[in-house]
Amino acid sequence: MRSFGSAILVLAAVLLAGTAACGAWLAQNVVSAEGFARLAQPLGENQAFQSELSAAVAEQAGASSGLPDVIAQFIEPVVQEVVSGIQQDPGYPGAWTQTLEQSHTATFDSGMPTLDLGPLLNLVGAGVAEKTGTDVPDAGSRPIALSSADASEQLAGLTRFADAWPMFAAAAVLAALLGLLVARRRSTTLALIGAGAVGVGAALWLLAGVVPAVAERQAPSNPVASSFITALAPEAAAAFQAWLIPLMLGAAVLCVAGLVFRFAAGNRRRVR
Repeated sequence: MRSFGSAILVLAAVLLAGTAACGAWLAQNVVSAEGFARLAQPLGENQAFQSELSAAVAEQAGASSGLPDVIAQFIEPVVQEVVSGIQQDPGYPGAWTQTLEQSHTATFDSGMPTLDLGPLLNLVGAGVAEKTGTDVPDAGSRPIALSSADASEQLAGLTRFADAWPMFAAAAVLAALLGLLVARRRSTTLALIGAGAVGVGAALWLLAGVVPAVAERQAPSNPVASSFITALAPEAAAAFQAWLIPLMLGAAVLCVAGLVFRFAAGNRRRVR
């Protein structure tokens, strides 16, 4: 009976630890605006996505110039020229980071996938003003909806799950300690906890690897949103897999420690 109870507690500890790892990663890289910006920062160099983004920026820049039509038509080629070279602008990395953070905030506030082009439009406006000598008004916040679907409930659920990761972690530690307490052979139980955690980590690693293919199949029809999701999914999968490495190494250490203690205990019995 003690062995069965210990096995149940070990299984619970391992599953709770995997849940806590997922929640912690989501809290740091998806729910957090700063973390999301770091995760998506490499998309600033993704040519397929940047091509779609540049088209959206050029369209918005023309619509928000605030200039008379005659002048707006005159500077349209200048806008296109500035947009085409925007990635080489020294201010682009900062503007791209601000775009990601403001888009994240707008998405979570509205419950709809949103891209706020304000920072990029301001960068384009500064380039146009430099070339033409005209004053281009501040773009402010320029959110564009990437989808008409309301994802408020999903985002709220994601936030609650991510915020709960410390409770999952605490429950995992408690279950592991109770499992060790009731176990007949604690060294074996420790090894099983470590091996189980490694197994869960490996399963999560494999699941993360299929995320890009799933995201590509379910990409929305909006070209900007589709390119964004298709480019972001591999970055997210790779980041999550990298997150799992130290956790799996720590679990492997627990497994080895349990085996060493078990081997040492067996040697002591033989000596006696």
